[in-house]
Amino acid sequence: MVFPSRETDYKTLIKIPMFEREIMKVVFDVETTGLVAGFDEILQFSAIDEMGNILMNTYLKPTRKKTWPDAQRVNGISPEMVSDAPCFSDVKEDIQKIFDNASELITYNGRFDIGFLSAAGIEFKDIPSFDVMLAFAPIYGEWSNHYGAYKWKKLTTCADYYGYKFNAHDSLEDVRATLYCYKKIVGIV
Repeated sequence: MVFPSRETDYKTLIKIPMFEREIMKVVFDVETTGLVAGFDEILQFSAIDEMGNILMNTYLKPTRKKTWPDAQRVNGISPEMVSDAPCFSDVKEDIQKIFDNASELITYNGRFDIGFLSAAGIEFKDIPSFDVMLAFAPIYGEWSNHYGAYKWKKLTTCADYYGYKFNAHDSLEDVRATLYCYKKIVGIV
């Protein structure tokens, strides 16, 4: 099995037979230039399957934004790091294939990631999804009287709860942490 670094050409991964499976749980995450889908852009996209195999991990060069200092302080992705990366339009078809082959989507705060991907033209078919953030909230158990629901917690809090250490705000690291927490929540590990 191939476990590439960020520098590995993602197109070589698309040819891996596991990518063509009809039943595949997909864990995915994005890092962005800001918080507003349709205005801000995706800087990094990562997706793995339920076994942890990398389906895609790539930086993306924004086409409208030249700098994103606030987001850079959070995700550490600088304009220089993405200057030679493909644009989203260059990988859109391959990202779409990942979701077209998915039998279930696993996310952490999936509304954010799906919002950005949808704004960029990715279509999501009607398949089951599991948002680890929403499932973890009642497990952690901090109630919000204001919202009348359990408070949503950051991925770092969830990962710490289950004893998983990682470098947050790198989308590949985040999907690995999300998969680990998912497996803990559903009782696989």
